[in-house]
Amino acid sequence: MTRKSEHLVDLIFKKLKTYNQKKIFLEKENLNIFILSLFKEK
Repeated sequence: MTRKSEHLVDLIFKKLKTYNQKKIFLEKENLNIFILSLFKEK
């Protein structure tokens, strides 16, 4: 994964973890896999 995409995953992860209206159970590795799968789909 490139540094730019890793930074994007970090930003999304932080936003989701600080979302207070609903508790979100999320692991960074799972988010990373999901986002990479989105980029691979065409």
